[in-house]
Amino acid sequence: METESKKILIIRLGAIGDVVHSTVIAQAIKAKYPQHKVHFITASYICQLLENNEYLDKVIPFEMKNKDNLFYLIKKGLELRKERYDYIINLTNATRNFIMIHFAAPKKLIKRNAKRVHAVDAFYNTACDALGDLPKPEMLNLGIDKEIQEKFQNELSECNRPIVILSPGGDNDLQRQGRIWVDDYWKELGNQIVEKYDAQILIIGSKTEKNNHNQYSEIKNAKIYSGKLSLKETAALISICDLFISGDSGPLHLADAVGAKTIAMMGSTHPRSSSAYSKNGKFIEPTIECKYCGQRKCKMITPPQKFTPCMISIKPKMVLDLIEKSNLL
Repeated sequence: METESKKILIIRLGAIGDVVHSTVIAQAIKAKYPQHKVHFITASYICQLLENNEYLDKVIPFEMKNKDNLFYLIKKGLELRKERYDYIINLTNATRNFIMIHFAAPKKLIKRNAKRVHAVDAFYNTACDALGDLPKPEMLNLGIDKEIQEKFQNELSECNRPIVILSPGGDNDLQRQGRIWVDDYWKELGNQIVEKYDAQILIIGSKTEKNNHNQYSEIKNAKIYSGKLSLKETAALISICDLFISGDSGPLHLADAVGAKTIAMMGSTHPRSSSAYSKNGKFIEPTIECKYCGQRKCKMITPPQKFTPCMISIKPKMVLDLIEKSNLL
């Protein structure tokens, strides 16, 4: 076993789900080479998600507002150069990354493994490309802020159990259609879960989704957290729930990485590459033939329509049946 310490930088500036998935690289490396130093550079707003990750020795913020600023990219690259990295693992082909890498001047550059597998497996394979055979984690372990987790445990201590978190998504998902579920379906599902399991329903979402998510106050026994939480707080809240339900989204992968049981409605994206990674993850398939098209825009709808036929085909009863069949609550 190699005993000399190496210094490794992972570059993945966004999005949230991909950043969460790519932490498997550090997890796999540290399992075999605990002496290696692993750093991670990502968008500054995502850094907070990685602060409690035990496999990362340093998290470096990147200001996305300057992503096209050549002077900033050169300056950032020269800052990285001072670290004298043995390896830089670059996970996208963005020109901005290569500019930084050029000035960072690592001893060796590793690109993302191109084999078409689940995203986590692709990142794991990339780690093996860099350092040879590594132990493969069975599940991600992102790490959470224990103080924030305790705060939510106290805040929700008087609430019913089970606690079920619904993540309807919305504006953030419209660039990739086929990922958001019908508003009325969420309401129907939430009310039926409350009726059947006497559950506490929590709604989460971003600031831009807050106004749309106010409609979910129609769900009995629901608390709406949309627009109120930081990413670190979101991770801590999800970690104490009994079940997390979402489309294919960043919060889904965040939930998977903090150990939550999850259900994902998969529409245009294939579960082979985009479903939850751990054994705690379940998914529901559309019932129409054009599922998993992989397209950003659906040819079957026109504005202002936003719900695609593949997602419309997934009915609330299908989710409830899966909960009961798999004994998730």
